[in-house]
Amino acid sequence: MENRSVALITGCSTGIGFEASLVLARRGYLVFATMRDIKKAGYLRKAVKGLPVEILPLDVDQPLAARKIVSAIARKTGRIDVLINNAGFGAFGMLEEFTDAEIKAQYETNVFGLMRVTNAVLPVMRARKSGRILHIGSLAGKMTFAGIGLYCSSKYAVEALTEAMRTEVRPFNIEVAVIEPGSTNTPFKRNRHLSQKYQQGRSDYQSVLEKILAYGNAQSQKAPGAEQVVAAILKALGSRRMAVRYPAGFDATWFPIARWFLSDGVYDWVLKRMFRRFES
Repeated sequence: MENRSVALITGCSTGIGFEASLVLARRGYLVFATMRDIKKAGYLRKAVKGLPVEILPLDVDQPLAARKIVSAIARKTGRIDVLINNAGFGAFGMLEEFTDAEIKAQYETNVFGLMRVTNAVLPVMRARKSGRILHIGSLAGKMTFAGIGLYCSSKYAVEALTEAMRTEVRPFNIEVAVIEPGSTNTPFKRNRHLSQKYQQGRSDYQSVLEKILAYGNAQSQKAPGAEQVVAAILKALGSRRMAVRYPAGFDATWFPIARWFLSDGVYDWVLKRMFRRFES
């Protein structure tokens, strides 16, 4: 155990966290795979049988939960070499129709939860003067789309946190980066948290939202799976010095570049033309 690198991953019941737990364990890491609802661990338990993976409950929304888990891991292993902040969800609906509770829930998990786990792990890494932290961000943290504006705003926050942390912890030989998946075929979009108004059929944008949701789900079904995101994770961990960002997928790579070269006026015109398909 002393010679084995230790990885802590959040949000491992499905998708990216699930796949990352498997791949890192196969590559020799001792993986602590965590999830909010441990009742959903059955499939992962079967998949990691015989691999160095320990499955633990961790609800990142709970202020003390991360400290307890990190303390337990540190006592057992004496180290945490890699943290992958993957836990998160996407809220779906128009911005004006979200309740305060829905807005707080989005940030509680995607932003505050990420910070809680990171802040719990950093003292362990600083004590050893080494460590790598990967935040799972999104193309939605670089470009904003109608219907997922609240989610996008939370991922923009992750981009800012990554850049700030990267500078702050560099003296301790700790590196921080953000993985930016584009459209990915995982349960993520199918598990979106729909706004109450939309769920109840009372949204003033009901028809538009239905078309946006159908379009987004169709795009995801045609996209590569979580393996493309795990490939970006492995690229980051294999780098001598981690870059700030690792896009995962064609759209995550090229859409922000195209946006960079467009003026605000031209980009706004493009978005307006695209949005017409949902209004008709």
